[in-house]
Amino acid sequence: MKTALPDVRPNTSNDWQLDRSTLQAIQQAPERPRLRYLEFSQVVKTYPTPNGNSTVNVVEGFNLKVKKGEFISIIGHSGCGKSTVLSMAADLTDISGGAIFLDNREVVTAGPDRGIVFQAPSLFPWLTAFENVMLGVDKVYPYATEAERRDIVKYNLGRVGLAYAMQKKANDLSNGMKQRVGIARAFALSPKLLLLDEPFGMLDSLTRWELQEVLMEVWERTHVTALIVTHDVDEAILLADRVVMMTNGPHAKIGKIESIDLPRPRSRKALLSHPDYYRYRESILRFLSECEHTH
Repeated sequence: MKTALPDVRPNTSNDWQLDRSTLQAIQQAPERPRLRYLEFSQVVKTYPTPNGNSTVNVVEGFNLKVKKGEFISIIGHSGCGKSTVLSMAADLTDISGGAIFLDNREVVTAGPDRGIVFQAPSLFPWLTAFENVMLGVDKVYPYATEAERRDIVKYNLGRVGLAYAMQKKANDLSNGMKQRVGIARAFALSPKLLLLDEPFGMLDSLTRWELQEVLMEVWERTHVTALIVTHDVDEAILLADRVVMMTNGPHAKIGKIESIDLPRPRSRKALLSHPDYYRYRESILRFLSECEHTH
């Protein structure tokens, strides 16, 4: 029997305090209208040059508005600042200029309202899959009972196909299984924004395709706002509502945005058979090829 998801809200929700408390809901900032759920406004990232005598803008004037529930792929050549943009959204890297807004608030600190899946699975190897996911769930569901928190973990591990391996130590899992745990953990936090930094980049092709399907299936149930950084054109098209293409660094910015008007839910097989797929693919490859010749 499948575990049901308990009806509890995480503390990443604006009104989580109303569930089991008399506290008032967090007030929205009145001075900023809700034009977009996620916004990058003239974002700049500056690093010192190798000799230390000056600085260079690695990312410059990155502007992007994202609707709630939208899935965005960011693609570009190595060194164009894709992962830097993601890291700034998570506040793991300081913003040098401009601002990022999420759900009407400026991003000024890291927090569990942003779920992150990295290329290398960041799990505690001596803990089980269940315990690794529970670490985050304990933090973001302060008013849930122990039984409810356990059900949240079981539900999310079940959704990524790990119901049978919950009690296995992370050290005993394959890389593909570890990434499944990472995906389950990110969704279990019920984040406002899901950030995926080349999550399948270290996996073999078959495992990569399998986990793309897992990600799509789980995402279809939540429609969490998501950003994925990828080098894979097919992956970018499969997952995204829009593909954001970045120019080469330094001074990288958005060069082109391709809207992907393909029906959901999606699968790799359906994607390859859709007549518009090759038009999207050609458009993105042409942009990347033109960037390649600007080195």
